Amino acid sequence: MVKIVVISEDAPLFQNKDIKQFTSSVAYRAWPIFILSFIRLFFISIFERAFANYLYFYRDISESTLGFITSAGAVAYIFGPIMGQLITSKLGIKNSIVLSTVTTPILIGAQMIYFETWYLITIRVVSGLLLGVYWPNCYNLLSRWQSVSSADKSKSNFKNFNFSWNLGFIFGLLSGYLWAFTLNEYLTMTISWYISFLLLPFCFFLKQDSELNDLTINLDFNSNNNQENLPNHNSNHPMIIYSIVFSWLALITYTISKSIVRFSYPVFLKSFGDPSYYAYLIQLSIQIGQLTGLTLINYIKVYSRKLSVFTSLIAIILVSLSIIFIQNMLYISILSASVGIFIGLIQGTSLKIMIDYGAAKNTKKYSTINEILKGVGFGLTPIAAGFVAEINIYANFVFLSIFGFVSLILLIYLSRDIEKKIF
Repeated sequence: MVKIVVISEDAPLFQNKDIKQFTSSVAYRAWPIFILSFIRLFFISIFERAFANYLYFYRDISESTLGFITSAGAVAYIFGPIMGQLITSKLGIKNSIVLSTVTTPILIGAQMIYFETWYLITIRVVSGLLLGVYWPNCYNLLSRWQSVSSADKSKSNFKNFNFSWNLGFIFGLLSGYLWAFTLNEYLTMTISWYISFLLLPFCFFLKQDSELNDLTINLDFNSNNNQENLPNHNSNHPMIIYSIVFSWLALITYTISKSIVRFSYPVFLKSFGDPSYYAYLIQLSIQIGQLTGLTLINYIKVYSRKLSVFTSLIAIILVSLSIIFIQNMLYISILSASVGIFIGLIQGTSLKIMIDYGAAKNTKKYSTINEILKGVGFGLTPIAAGFVAEINIYANFVFLSIFGFVSLILLIYLSRDIEKKIF
């Protein structure tokens, strides 16, 4: 493991002989973020699916209204990271994450007591804004840790973070399916609300900002005086060879693709007369595929990652065209479930580029922009998809196939100068 020289408070600057060496693993405490991400995605995956199913199947709201309500939080999240940055500047990273975990159960519970459209949209807007203090700070911590880690440790953090939230999603959807099948959608929402309180104890295990700042200051000092003792940062974030615009376009493509498939499948279920709980299984399959793609991206060479994005986009285009022409529920289910691995490869490449840029340039600007774009994709797409679905649900997949093709051409152009021989 690469060792980093850190000037500690117990070793004043003039006492060079007493400078201590720490491995990168003791410079920070990563496991609370992994556990918080698991718990958050575990209960939120249950709640969001049960919430949408309850409104659509049992309260008979229209597709366009469903699109507005379910997208309200994601639309607000476009501005959430900006507000989150202001809150973080006042409270610090740890206290901001604590704020998010304290308010989450309150806002989840509030959505279960009154089902008027204006009320639900209001609550979900507030929830989306406050979520802006959580995920950007998670990515900010990943970038900070990457700057003080060996390449192996950095890769391990990225992998563990992706596993934590994806496994939370997967086990949440599986549990949600079992509860919706044996109980009902409203009781499933209630159980997920109780689980949300598990966030509270783990957020207090995060390190204080002062400890992180001391580490950064000490490393900055050493970078000027002890360059031979520091890891090679260029080898630690190789994805900056890609344009950051490649990351942003790939991210938008991922969010739009997943949003259309995730929104459309319950509409297909209702139109074909199938029960609502099947939606959990398809979303579960998508998430397992997404985790597979995110895992595989760690073992794909830097140059080949762009090829994985191109291949995935071609596959998404073919899936969209197949759904348009086949129009059979069994085939739609199989094709929808298969999308997961492709969006996972696209998301994984985009995320790696973003984190590497943040680490190389020592800024949280890229993680903030990343979350804003996610809000755009996940927020606006279901609203448009809801209106389109009231006319013809298959038109959403006509759009996805066209959009996928345009994105493919643009991504090929953006990465045209990345040559295999330089890797």
